[in-house]
Amino acid sequence: MNQDDRYGNNINDDMERLFPRCISDESAVVLCDFLAELLMVADTRYLCHLMRYRKAHSPPVDPQYPWRKTNID
Repeated sequence: MNQDDRYGNNINDDMERLFPRCISDESAVVLCDFLAELLMVADTRYLCHLMRYRKAHSPPVDPQYPWRKTNID
């Protein structure tokens, strides 16, 4: 069962309403620039929160082999 089956077409309808396919190239650029700027502001504003969360939820790393995940057993 996929999301469309569970929620009908609500997700697709919402996406089409929020991000219609038939917009001008200029509108697409303005929208994407705005979203990128919004993301940068949010990252800057919540940088400490993001780092703290990621540090608390990242798996342990072996300093000798940082590409390997260590078992927590």
